[in-house]
Amino acid sequence: MKNKIYPNGMISRLTQYMKCIVQLRETGKITVTSGEISAGTKINSAEVRRDLIYFGAKGKRGVGFSINDLLNSFDKVLGCGVKKVRMVLAGAGNLGRAILNYKMLDKFGFKVEHVFDNNPKIIGSIVSDHKILDISCIKETIKGKNTNIAILAVPSRSAQKVTDILVDAGIKVIINYTSVLVKVPPHVNVQANDPIEKLLHTLYYLSRTGYAEYK
Repeated sequence: MKNKIYPNGMISRLTQYMKCIVQLRETGKITVTSGEISAGTKINSAEVRRDLIYFGAKGKRGVGFSINDLLNSFDKVLGCGVKKVRMVLAGAGNLGRAILNYKMLDKFGFKVEHVFDNNPKIIGSIVSDHKILDISCIKETIKGKNTNIAILAVPSRSAQKVTDILVDAGIKVIINYTSVLVKVPPHVNVQANDPIEKLLHTLYYLSRTGYAEYK
């Protein structure tokens, strides 16, 4: 499955399914029906069933699908699972701190490795167990670490400047939480909106361009 290229629309739905299913697992559920996935994602139940069958999922009448089996199947498609994917966070303001405290990231295998800012008042301080580093040091900090994803959570006026720094440092995918449509070279992918859905989608992209798992 990993080497097969799926339509973007299907991958977008799959990431929504995965997010829904992981949240259901957190409540203690071990099985899920297509109807429950439909209710949690607002995707038509018939389309949910077609997608699950396409991905090889096998359910039991009256019981539904094993959540663990579904997640293992989705892991193979998206290229995640037991891997920890390195990310950096640019911006340690209120939004950046909220992202650091977003516990669902770790549940999907994403780890914020470094946090950067340009405010001398907070550089060197500790936020959510992360030391805030000077953004000017990002290139040397991540050099050789195969860090591919950056979350952009800076003031809009700084968005393009910081984006240029991220691109120069070798970042391949930028999750943009600013209101600015930043400009990037063709080899850099920019995503926005929901963090989990977009990070899973970009992981699918990175799994086909090559990345190193966190160890």
